[in-house]
Amino acid sequence: MTAPTFETFDPSPYQRAPRGNVRSMLALARALAELAPRDESGVIERTANALVQVIEDAEEALTMRRRESVPVDLSYELALDACTDALWAAVRNGLEAKASFAHASLPVVLAKHGKRRAVAIAVREGQEQATRARALAIRLFGSEGLTFTQKTYAEQAESTAEILRLIDQDGLADELDALLGPQLLVALRACQVEYEAMVEDRMSRDDRKSADLARLRGKLQRAISRHCSAVLTLLDEDEPETLTQVLAALRPLEVHRAQLASSSRPSPSETAAEDDPGAPAEPAVAEAVA
Repeated sequence: MTAPTFETFDPSPYQRAPRGNVRSMLALARALAELAPRDESGVIERTANALVQVIEDAEEALTMRRRESVPVDLSYELALDACTDALWAAVRNGLEAKASFAHASLPVVLAKHGKRRAVAIAVREGQEQATRARALAIRLFGSEGLTFTQKTYAEQAESTAEILRLIDQDGLADELDALLGPQLLVALRACQVEYEAMVEDRMSRDDRKSADLARLRGKLQRAISRHCSAVLTLLDEDEPETLTQVLAALRPLEVHRAQLASSSRPSPSETAAEDDPGAPAEPAVAEAVA
C-alpha cells in the first residue's frame, strides 16, 4: 500500500473517539502513551500524562471489580433453608398424621374389639391425641399451612419467629413435645437462630459494584481523543518527517480499529459482559425465595 502523503492523509479518523470495551481501550491507551512523541509546547506531554493517570485509574477499578466479582458461596444458605423447611414440615405433617385417628370409620373398627383389648386401647389413645393434634395444628399454622416456606428468606424468618413466640407465650411446648417428641422443637429453635443470622447477613450484604465501567470507558475515550488531537498538531507540511512521526505515534489506533473490524460487532449486552466478568447474563432477582 502506498504511504500516505500530506495530500492524501485524512486526520478525521484519528479525531473520532474509539469504541470498544474498557479492556481493549485500556490496551490502546497504554500503547498510545508509550509511543507519545515529544513536542516543544508540552501539549502532548500533558495529554500523555493525563492518559497515564486514566490508565492507572482504570487498572485499579478493574482490579477492584475482579475482586468484587468472586461469586458468593450460597451453599450454606440453601442447606439451612432446606433443613428448616423440612423440620417445619415434620411438625405440621406430624400433627396431621396424629389427627388422622379422628377418621369417621375408626369407631366401626373399635366396636369389634373389647374395651380392654390392646387394639381398642391404642385406637382410643390415638383418637384422644387426634383431637389435641388437630387443635394444635390450627393454632400454629391456621389456614396458612406451610406457605411461608415459599416466601423470601426474610418473610419466612418472621413467620417462623411468630410461631415460636406463640408456642412460648401460650405454653404449647409441652403439648408439642408430648405429641411429636422433644427433639423437633429443640432443632427448630437452633435453626431459627441461624436462619435469622443468615437473613441479617443477606440484608447487610452490599452487591453494588464500586466502579462504574461505562463511566470509566467514557473517560478512556475522552483521554485518548484529546491525546490523538494533540499529536496531530505536530503535522507541518514544511517538515515532511512530521507525518511519519505522527503516523507512528497513532499506529495503535489503526491496529485497534482493524481488530474491531475483523471481529463481529458485539451487542450492548455482550460489551457489558466483557467489561464485567462477574455480571450475570440476566438481571438478578432482588432476593432469593425460600
